[in-house]
Amino acid sequence: MSAREIRLGDLTGRVVRDPDGRSVGRIEELCAEIAPREGGNDYEVVVFHVGAYGAFEALAGGRFAQHALKRAGKLVGYQRYEVPWDWLDFSDPEHPRLTRRRSELTSRTSS
Repeated sequence: MSAREIRLGDLTGRVVRDPDGRSVGRIEELCAEIAPREGGNDYEVVVFHVGAYGAFEALAGGRFAQHALKRAGKLVGYQRYEVPWDWLDFSDPEHPRLTRRRSELTSRTSS
């Protein structure tokens, strides 16, 4: 694995902090695109989804559990942030940090 590669399993559920050290949420999932390369294709991460439920949402594998979690999220105003890959500093993969302010993030309410 190169210095620019990090195992996805090592990131899921990690707390993301802003430049001031405040928690933004946990890494819930990522979106990737296929990048054609000589000799094959690679996947490149485009955006990370970060939210308060993080690992719990990932563990709620059943449809009922996911539906209940989303309903509860609407009641408490749960928000999930879309974080572009290049706005995260993974120099310490166990403690990812935003390179921008939380106010610059795109927020989505749970749907």
